[in-house]
Amino acid sequence: MYSFVILIFLTCVGSVHSSSVVVIGHRGASGYLPEHTLPSKALAYGQGVDYLEQDIVLSKDNIPIVIHDIYLDEVSNVANEFPTRNRSDGRFYVIDFTVEEIKTLHASERFNHYTGQPIFSKRFPLNQSTFYLNTLAEELEFIDGLNKANIDNKRQVGAYVEIKYPSFHKNENRSNVSEIVLDVLREYNYTKRTDNVFLQCFDIDELQRIRYELKSDLKLVGLLTDNRYRSEYMKTDYTYWTSEIGVEDMSRFADGIGPHYTQLFEQGTNTLEPSKLFYDARRYNLLIHPYTFRTDVDPQPFATFNIMLEFFIDRLKVDGLFIDQPDKVVAYIQSKQQQFNEGTKLGNFPFFLIILSLTMTKLCK
Repeated sequence: MYSFVILIFLTCVGSVHSSSVVVIGHRGASGYLPEHTLPSKALAYGQGVDYLEQDIVLSKDNIPIVIHDIYLDEVSNVANEFPTRNRSDGRFYVIDFTVEEIKTLHASERFNHYTGQPIFSKRFPLNQSTFYLNTLAEELEFIDGLNKANIDNKRQVGAYVEIKYPSFHKNENRSNVSEIVLDVLREYNYTKRTDNVFLQCFDIDELQRIRYELKSDLKLVGLLTDNRYRSEYMKTDYTYWTSEIGVEDMSRFADGIGPHYTQLFEQGTNTLEPSKLFYDARRYNLLIHPYTFRTDVDPQPFATFNIMLEFFIDRLKVDGLFIDQPDKVVAYIQSKQQQFNEGTKLGNFPFFLIILSLTMTKLCK
């Protein structure tokens, strides 16, 4: 009986594994500080992310600005500073302002441009402290500085760049948005797959153009959603690109997919099972980097946020994930690593356990 108990113990020790999932700071540590500001990126870096995300929109003078949307009026005081610069739809577009003008604006926590109310009521207060928007070049320079300052432990954080709405830029006579972004990345020595950078886009046709026409060797990720959630500037047919034939097609020019996390599971009667999209991505050797994990929203259908992480990190073993509160994922991964280390320490004494097993067996006779 005792030898059987020891065997079970050894099996349990061997079942504990460390995680290799990469943590991507979604717009920085946007759960704590205003998104895409340098303080938000610095906080995410300090919390232990592997990559910092940069969403890119062009300014009037063709400078890549790090901002999530093509609009300025939900993350800045542009309506107060330039009240007459809105278009006929009432919105204030990044592409209508020069970098010099954008630099005069104060950035803030995201808010509804109609009501003025924050999107996330428990995050950093509106109209408190001073934050600014930045260019892609400024952020890449900032990342370089952070990595050099952290040389002792050799942790190098990468850039995770998204080109926003190429079709919108094309309508604005800026069909060269990808070329402009690639030029800036090249200036900071991001040119090949082995470099610490990903380039992603919801426009899958544009990703193909980047790979084939522009001949970029960067790691490319195809962002995915459901056709029901496409904006007017998203022309991609996601029904095709989330099908098996579409995933196989994407594997020829992309290195990974970036689906919404709900696209990776199917809900049964009492269980959650990996989706066909998940299995197809694995079949065609694509990395899986789902978005967006947030601790301050309802994690349904998961009971808790940690159970949600357990499903994606430990069961699905996704390759990376986007998170607004990076410290929460880092803490989860570290707790799993600690369990693994403790299990490994116990597993370093197999001879002792064998002797103990044999001894207990003799005592039972």
